[in-house]
Amino acid sequence: MRASILAGLLAVGTAHAFSDSSPFLLFSTADLPVEPSSQFQTSARVLASAKALLADCPTTKYLLVSQPNAHASDLYSPPSCEAHRLRRALSSNEVKGRFTVSEVVAPADKSNNLTLDAFSSHIKASCGADVTVNELSLPALPLAPTCQERAEALGDNDYVLGNALDGALALGDVTVVYFSNGNAAAHGSGYEATFEDPAQVPIKKRLAEHHNVRQAAPAASDKPKRDTRGLFEKYQFFTPGIFMSLIVFFILLTILYVGLSAVASLKVPYGAFDKDMGPSAQKKQQ
Repeated sequence: MRASILAGLLAVGTAHAFSDSSPFLLFSTADLPVEPSSQFQTSARVLASAKALLADCPTTKYLLVSQPNAHASDLYSPPSCEAHRLRRALSSNEVKGRFTVSEVVAPADKSNNLTLDAFSSHIKASCGADVTVNELSLPALPLAPTCQERAEALGDNDYVLGNALDGALALGDVTVVYFSNGNAAAHGSGYEATFEDPAQVPIKKRLAEHHNVRQAAPAASDKPKRDTRGLFEKYQFFTPGIFMSLIVFFILLTILYVGLSAVASLKVPYGAFDKDMGPSAQKKQQ
């Protein structure tokens, strides 16, 4: 049932048709009077529809999530490189209202009016000071042509987002807005992003270290270093087990020697085995 709901909401049969598009998700624990989810819309129309829904103040808590360079395929890719925690939250039983657009197309001038400030200021102006607005700005995803090259960054972001969503949905009375404020999608280009977001540095560092290790491993195996240490430095000839076995062996050998020596020291006269022919023996016979 959840899989069919999610498939109907996303409608991403032709998700790769636009390389400069991104998904938009608005879901709430309250019922939302929304039109059916569509395949693609302009960012201006999406912003107008979202503001109309948020103007009714459906909940008292709001979570605004900004994910630069997000693509619709991030929601339905293979499990190894998809935002599975976001998908799980979107199709959970706590969510009552949903408004999703799988392809948000930027205008001709490439400007994007979907920003955290735009949504936050509109919610506070419409609902007053009684509402709580939390903002989550995730690090931008790398502009890579395949999902596998984005898997690590996408997994890190999905972990952070999943924790925030689980906590928000557990409390209830919350509306989540997920959008991309980047004007370039992840699958349309084959180059790396040029931004220098401080939060993105650890991800880039891990990728660089992983690449360096993979490059250095074959070189190290091709030319192994010669071990010039001495024989007794490289090998351990007397381990604790061997040493204890030798001690037990010598103890048992000593016991055997003492036993054999005791048996060998016995002296019996030769006459002890001769037949007694004395007077006392003849009386016994009679």
